[in-house]
Amino acid sequence: MCRRKPLAYQSAKAVLEYIGFGKRKHFYAICPAIRKMEEMLPYHLELVKLWSMAQDHIFMTINTLHFCFWENEGNNMIMRNGSTEKRVDQLTCLGPEQAAEKFLLYHLSREGTRIKNVELTTGPLFISKCIPIAIKNLDVKRNTAWLPTNIPIENVKVDTTLREDTLKLAKHVTVRIPGHIAERINTEIVSEWNCETILIDSSMYYKEIADYCNKVSKRKDRPIGSRLMARQMLSVKFVLDILHSEMNARKTMLNGRECATISIDESTELNTYGCNVDHYLVIVEVCARGSAIDQVF
Repeated sequence: MCRRKPLAYQSAKAVLEYIGFGKRKHFYAICPAIRKMEEMLPYHLELVKLWSMAQDHIFMTINTLHFCFWENEGNNMIMRNGSTEKRVDQLTCLGPEQAAEKFLLYHLSREGTRIKNVELTTGPLFISKCIPIAIKNLDVKRNTAWLPTNIPIENVKVDTTLREDTLKLAKHVTVRIPGHIAERINTEIVSEWNCETILIDSSMYYKEIADYCNKVSKRKDRPIGSRLMARQMLSVKFVLDILHSEMNARKTMLNGRECATISIDESTELNTYGCNVDHYLVIVEVCARGSAIDQVF
């Protein structure tokens, strides 16, 4: 009978690194020979969710495993497998926040860790202690702490505007402020972001859009093609009129659309125009100089 040879160390290392989180922890439990290797390897995760109701009630999801750290006649950690619905309860010697912090930092503070989707909702402050990791998509709600990143995040969704390096460097940012929160878009902060695309999926006043244009037109480091798309309740004409009257924007046409153009430098200009598909959407785009053509009256 032919016996299969075990994987060589480097091969085993390469395979183990890309095994799913749940299976990898299962192999760790039943195979002592791989434990040292497993403790050093980064994770490649599909989903990490973190939210808290209080310091003594913290929830965490890693792929299909759900964890709850809470205090109820002693400090508890509950683990539930979302695939099998099996549940394990375990008492801990640490308080819920300390246990959650130790658990998260142990697993995510590994160089080379990559996560496809991260969701943070009122997450605890200790997440900022994690080493920089790679995140593709980040969704943040009511959170003041951020997971450090080592490369720009591709897509970020937030429910506020704030000065945060993650937002300044992200490729695409969507801002949606809940309707029940009396907060306006901070144009000074948004104008500092260096995103390829910023979508303000909350209503902006036409004067706020004009103020954003004023601030961005003074920046010469914004790359061609970077754009802000903002929803507003009135006609795009109100935005264009205020740009023409108060900022001396040129009346131009861009791809058949009425446009307001402000020169940035000898090679770039800022063009503001309406969206053909969504009439409530205003687009502010950095273009190569001469992209818009002066209107002929």
